[in-house]
Amino acid sequence: MRRRELAGILLFAAIVQFAFLANISQILYEGYSVKDTLLSDLGVWEHPSALLFNTSLVLFGILGISIGVVLWPDKKLNFIPLLFVLCGIGMIIMAAFPISIEWAHDVGAFLSFVLIAVAALCCYWTFPGPFGVVSLLLGIISFFAEITYKSEIYFGLGAAGSERMIIYPLFIWMAAFAAVLILSDENAPRDSLLDRFFAWTASKF
Repeated sequence: MRRRELAGILLFAAIVQFAFLANISQILYEGYSVKDTLLSDLGVWEHPSALLFNTSLVLFGILGISIGVVLWPDKKLNFIPLLFVLCGIGMIIMAAFPISIEWAHDVGAFLSFVLIAVAALCCYWTFPGPFGVVSLLLGIISFFAEITYKSEIYFGLGAAGSERMIIYPLFIWMAAFAAVLILSDENAPRDSLLDRFFAWTASKF
């Protein structure tokens, strides 16, 4: 099995398990509101949803680190493997320190969501074409949502709804990236925008 194919399967597994376990956790959380209850609240140990939700974060973290390790030799992906490793570490930090320990949880959230948004932006230069453009747009949307969320500008969505506007574009991007990894060939000639730029620069000398 090719490295990219394995990484795509691991990423798809990470997304699916989180989607299922997070939704079950919402059912277990009494009085859960999509508008008013943060996803992070599911991991607070005083609630019956905590064990399941934090388990999902740990699984995502392990799979995220594994994806980064599998892709590490693939130099065509630039910084993306490192960003997945850091994202995985961030997920585990969020599981270890629920939102009731805010400073530590925020460190995990930064590693998980800000850096994975950077990975989406990196795809604009790494994968020329429609996927690169979609990656750029989803990364920008997530960054904008992160800024407005931290500024407490919720556009009528509530804090929880605004939190989802950070997460949902990234999960959509990760699902698309999983498909691209499964279908792409790491042995193909380097053809990113950065490679084209370096080739053009070298041709001038």
